[in-house]
Amino acid sequence: MSYPYDLDYLLPDDQRYNIYVATLIPKLSIDEDSVQFFENYIRFDVMVGTGEHTSREILDISIFSDDKPEFDHRKFEFDYEKPRKAMVFTGWKKGPIELSLLHVYREDSKYYLDTEIVYIGQAFGENGERLPAEELMSDPMLQKVEEALLREYPEKDLALLLLEFNSQLLEEIDSEDEDLIQLQEITKNPSLELNNQILNATEAALINYFKPEYNKKLNNDFSNVEDHGLHYHSVTVQVHPDIMGLKLFSKEKTYLSNDPIVSSPLHSNS
Repeated sequence: MSYPYDLDYLLPDDQRYNIYVATLIPKLSIDEDSVQFFENYIRFDVMVGTGEHTSREILDISIFSDDKPEFDHRKFEFDYEKPRKAMVFTGWKKGPIELSLLHVYREDSKYYLDTEIVYIGQAFGENGERLPAEELMSDPMLQKVEEALLREYPEKDLALLLLEFNSQLLEEIDSEDEDLIQLQEITKNPSLELNNQILNATEAALINYFKPEYNKKLNNDFSNVEDHGLHYHSVTVQVHPDIMGLKLFSKEKTYLSNDPIVSSPLHSNS
């Protein structure tokens, strides 16, 4: 997950995405007067929300993981870049260290972050390849959504949830007379490859499930998703928000972690 203006700063491991989800989250900020440095960690207060809905949470974070050399955190100097919500630590011999407050909160908070889905869009090209960050940021629909959200929800922040989906073939035999034929057809074909048809169906399944506020047209009719000559009768999508520290919901639906989102039929035998 990232603020739109931070897409250029994504690490390589965070750049493997093919669908993006525009979400509304509570505004996050740091009480800069609360920052304290200890030998092995840094403590500070995070303000979540605005106005009467603001809550305060104390976070203790260590800048270095276990595989990094020990460093006395009291030697750090701290600066907070408010526009980008970026925490900048200087004083380490290898240079400054910059951390996104959103990333830190998701990683270290004991609470799930309320994340309202307002738009779901494609982040892939003609052949299913991931769009570079600069192309995603210039997506006209994303820009329209961002402008609308700034007007209608000034008390919230826009954050992009970047999802990478992997495909898996799940066979289902629905005719005893054709069991062997169906099984042979399935097992003789190579593994299911992720392509635009499957990504389109995945996007449509997510839209139909959450019915996001800014997806004006809901795609209720699925086209055939075919690969290697096989017909696929439904698409099942699973998301793991608990791993990301998120509570996903829309105005229409609250998602229970790991619940399958099933959309069918993709293909009719009639």
